[in-house]
Amino acid sequence: MRGHHTGPDDFIIAGILPAISADLEVSEAAAGQLVIAFSITYAVAAPIMAVLTARLPRKVPIVGGLVVFAAIDFATAFVTTYPLLMALRVLAALVAASASPAAFSVAGTLAEPAKIGRAIGTVTAV
Repeated sequence: MRGHHTGPDDFIIAGILPAISADLEVSEAAAGQLVIAFSITYAVAAPIMAVLTARLPRKVPIVGGLVVFAAIDFATAFVTTYPLLMALRVLAALVAASASPAAFSVAGTLAEPAKIGRAIGTVTAV
């Protein structure tokens, strides 16, 4: 699931910081805080969301997360203010934090015992 860990989603934002800065009329440092806010929110929320969603069927946070995350990413294309973009980045991180543990769990469960690490690594890299 793209963006369900901080890597790909933050790399995209980091690559377009000058454009975001210019478009929203904020400094590049302020635009860079979008990456930091996503990463910190994800890091803090993932363990909590893993516990909160543990009793749900794994499909719920994964499929639901894909849909909501895509909608949030789509919405960011139309944002015209920095505070709203920041709020969407935090919301996207919360969604990612709820879907990632489920995706890692499924990968570990479906893989052969000798390939669990590789399966989880694949989920992380996608």
